[in-house]
Amino acid sequence: MNYVLLVLAVLSATVHAADTVNITISGTLTRPPCTMSTASSLTASFGDVQIDKIDETETKTLPIQLRCPAGSSLNVSFAVSEGTHSATIAKTNVANLGVSMLWANNDSTANLQGTAKSFTNLSGSVDMSMKAKLIKLGDLSPGRFTSALVMTINYL
Repeated sequence: MNYVLLVLAVLSATVHAADTVNITISGTLTRPPCTMSTASSLTASFGDVQIDKIDETETKTLPIQLRCPAGSSLNVSFAVSEGTHSATIAKTNVANLGVSMLWANNDSTANLQGTAKSFTNLSGSVDMSMKAKLIKLGDLSPGRFTSALVMTINYL
């Protein structure tokens, strides 16, 4: 019995004051982004277009395909290198010739002045294809035309 008391006395003599540390674990769970399954650089080549046939020129489709996890959301916006004639008509390097971008699924015009369009609840294969359409805004002279746009897809 004395031996037990001695062991207890030794063990209790080695106990010191204790400090505590509070630990917080935090983070944000996010969905993985969609992945592009088409090229990140596309060209709409109209070839030779007669000035008097601009309004009859067919649109050029730009295929943009994504693969998205279930429940994905994203915003799509455009920036234009030459500036714009209006919210939906980009300038080209030729006076009085513009280009509009249409959503291929419904032919509605895209805002080309940075206002984003939102897409929600996406899943699997997602078609974000666009169509380029030439717009005659006045008298034109023969010559080469170009315009450049950047489509930005922000994953939410």
